[in-house]
Amino acid sequence: MSASKRQGIIAIGVCCILVSVLLVFYGISQPKVNETPLSQLQDTLSQTSIKTSSPDKNDASFKNSGADTQTTVLNTKSSQPSTAQSVSYPVNLNTCTYEDLVSIDGIGDTKAQAILEYRDYLGGYTNVSQLKEIKGIGDSTFAKIEPYVTV
Repeated sequence: MSASKRQGIIAIGVCCILVSVLLVFYGISQPKVNETPLSQLQDTLSQTSIKTSSPDKNDASFKNSGADTQTTVLNTKSSQPSTAQSVSYPVNLNTCTYEDLVSIDGIGDTKAQAILEYRDYLGGYTNVSQLKEIKGIGDSTFAKIEPYVTV
């Protein structure tokens, strides 16, 4: 085989490789066309609209949804015996009980427990504003409960 024939074969090979690389790049860069039939799209849309319609109250998934959870929480809080009548305000933070704190609007179970734990940590409160040092009691919560507490 002569040198010129060999160079011709190499040139043809290189051209074939370049053409195939260009075709692959062109094929990748083209947007994909979704060939889903129109009837299948309409079926999908109709199924979606059925799922987003108002829930059936007898449906098991509705019964386990958050709507009933909120009702349960409200019923749980209202079913607890109210200690507001037996508590005199303001409540002394250094002598109060868990029940005294929970009776104050704005203090729930978690905050009441945190107030008592922080009281034990400090050895007693010296100022009502120390409540703001407790995680979860910011300025707005403090303003809400301040009239009901004292030291």
